[in-house]
Amino acid sequence: MKRYPVTLPVLISSIVIMLAGLTLFLRNQNRHQKITREISRLSNENLELRHLNLAHLSVLMPTSDSARQIPSAALLEIQNRASKQLENDRRLRNLEKIEQEYSGVNQLGVGMLCCSVLFLAGFNFIQFRRRFKLLQIQQQDQETMELLRETIREKSQVQEDLLKEKERLNFVLEGTNAATWEWNIQTGELIYNETWASLIGYRLEEIQPINDKTLARFAHPDDLAEANTRVSNCLRDQSLFYEATYRMKHKDGHWVWILDRGKVVRSTENGEPLQMFGTHVDISPLKESNEELTRFASVASHDMKEPLRMISSFMRLLQKNYGDVLDAKANQYIHYAMDGAERMTALIKELLEYAHAGGMQVGKREWVNCTELLNQIAVLNKAQLDEQHAVLHVGKLPVVHAGKTPLKLVFQNLISNALKYQHPGIDPVIEITASEDTGFWQFSVSDNGIGIPTEHREEVFHLFKRLQTKHEYTGSGMGLATCKRIVEQHGGKIWIDDNGSTGTILTFTIRKTA
Repeated sequence: MKRYPVTLPVLISSIVIMLAGLTLFLRNQNRHQKITREISRLSNENLELRHLNLAHLSVLMPTSDSARQIPSAALLEIQNRASKQLENDRRLRNLEKIEQEYSGVNQLGVGMLCCSVLFLAGFNFIQFRRRFKLLQIQQQDQETMELLRETIREKSQVQEDLLKEKERLNFVLEGTNAATWEWNIQTGELIYNETWASLIGYRLEEIQPINDKTLARFAHPDDLAEANTRVSNCLRDQSLFYEATYRMKHKDGHWVWILDRGKVVRSTENGEPLQMFGTHVDISPLKESNEELTRFASVASHDMKEPLRMISSFMRLLQKNYGDVLDAKANQYIHYAMDGAERMTALIKELLEYAHAGGMQVGKREWVNCTELLNQIAVLNKAQLDEQHAVLHVGKLPVVHAGKTPLKLVFQNLISNALKYQHPGIDPVIEITASEDTGFWQFSVSDNGIGIPTEHREEVFHLFKRLQTKHEYTGSGMGLATCKRIVEQHGGKIWIDDNGSTGTILTFTIRKTA
């Protein structure tokens, strides 16, 4: 706080001046009163002497008819009174000068007294204001200190929560054996944890220095370009996250399959990506398991199809050679056997497609022109479209980064369902449109078929789930399950929208950097 230029000596001097002025005033006031009384007495005495002389002269003055001489004694008396009057006048002039001096001294004393009083009053006022401001500042300081204490408590609580959250996150990372990385996009600085190095058989200090070239030292050249493309697409489109799978060379020489996922967590003031966090997970066992399952499904489907082909072939021969001698009941049994064999063959085919869909996650992605893809599907289904007099409307579709074969299978299944689940006697109308959303492409396939009740719109995506009997509509109930699996592998979702009283709108999304 600012200090005022008032010190204790100045205050004491002011009090001394006030006391001196008061003493001077009181002392000279007594003398001034005495002189004032003396002046009044002399003035009255002169006035009385003047009256006496005038009265005496008027008595002694001769009349007009006599020439009487004034006695000398009377003249001497008049002269004495006149002399005393002159003496009094002289004293009066001296006293008046002294009175003026005392008046000046009294004014000086009064001035000193007033100045001292005013100074003390001003000093007290300044001190009061100073104390008032000091109290205000103290109160503000108390409020600031209380706010600071509260802020410190909140900050301490936040830091404690962050430490707990960090500890929990470390436990999760340790429990899941997840490797983490941090990338400063602007500077190129990369940070890996110890688990990341252990995925490929190294310690972290063995792979120093760590920079933006570290991944290229260990990643398979055939997979690196695809991974870099996905990262670039993620940064360019500001997607929520990116995902890629590639091989990294282990210390002992074999290749390890890695699932790499990352997300932009911080951006610059201009909106440019600044920092990216992500994880690496060893999926080699899963990859091997998927490949084994795919191989098993292929072998099993082949081995299962062969007996079914034999059953169908012999049933056809039986019907052809002995159909005339068999009764209606026997022919019906032959029809049941052939129909069951055909349905079992279709089920095995769809199971094989579903198994292959599970292995498509690590497949190559490419830029797919969806319009051209739908034209190819229309050509493949031309016979069925013409047979049912179906109308296929294809809107403006984008070019997406996805697996071409899996995406083709999705559209094929949805168009097939739209043609299959129709009211008798009604020509199918199928419309396929697309729209752009933040980080995703959204596709919709609508039809004028029998529709799907609201209460069943979730369960139709489950394996082998059918809403109609096999006598009403053919199928195994695996088409939508396969579509869901493929869409989710492309980072999207699939659902059924309301289409009023008729038909179905089946909508799915694909991440732009899938």
